[in-house]
Amino acid sequence: LFDLNITTSDEMNAWLEKEQVKFDHAPSNSEEMALSRVGTRLYELIFKPYTFKQWARYPNELGPEVTARIPVRNDHDDRYFPNDKFQALPTNGYTKLFENMIMNNPQIDVLIDTDYFEVMNEISCDKLYYTGPIDAYFSHLGWPKLEYRSLDFERRVAFNTEFYQPMSVVNHPGLIDDYTRIVEYKHFLKQSSPHTVYFIERSKDGGEPYYPIPNQKNKDLYLKYQEMTSKEKNVVFVGRLANYKYFNMDQAILNALEMFDREE
Repeated sequence: LFDLNITTSDEMNAWLEKEQVKFDHAPSNSEEMALSRVGTRLYELIFKPYTFKQWARYPNELGPEVTARIPVRNDHDDRYFPNDKFQALPTNGYTKLFENMIMNNPQIDVLIDTDYFEVMNEISCDKLYYTGPIDAYFSHLGWPKLEYRSLDFERRVAFNTEFYQPMSVVNHPGLIDDYTRIVEYKHFLKQSSPHTVYFIERSKDGGEPYYPIPNQKNKDLYLKYQEMTSKEKNVVFVGRLANYKYFNMDQAILNALEMFDREE
């Protein structure tokens, strides 16, 4: 890239130091955050177009935390969380994990294809743990909705193909493609098959609420909703949607465990 021949971490650090844009203040948006970390050339080539495809907004329209989440490496360590001591997936995948925790527990009843707000008056419990969108819970207030981005998943099968791509996840930041990434799940659990399945992901508005849009308008609106939670008796708001915050899987689990400790 850029006809460079960088071979060591020291050389990478030196190159980044020359490329990085220096500000006299803390980055106030994702454009400034990316520029301060990787400089103009990598920002224009990768960060800016990918952010627009993912969020339908340019980095200067989003809070600094969006591009701050993207790791910047000075070596060949391809782990997403290189500083974490333990990194793993559930042995049999997340589906089996939740089947064991919830579906196979005789003390838990699961209602699928059910809108909580249509059956809430039929449910009697001492305490409610609400994990849905916080603005849906307070929809009776008539306030604006919080904004989210969602995804479309296009499933494809490559027959008689060991692997479609070299890694489990390959991002496509350029605007030449209308998708953000391709995920090939066969890599994750070392599955054995002469064929492979991969999914093409496209970001969109509407649909399942996956990614809270972290701009100032939504942050201010969430604080209004959050203030209302203190008036709800015996209701605990937990998880991504109820906190209007993107959690990685480990953070989502930690959020639930810490909530449990507080409740005890």
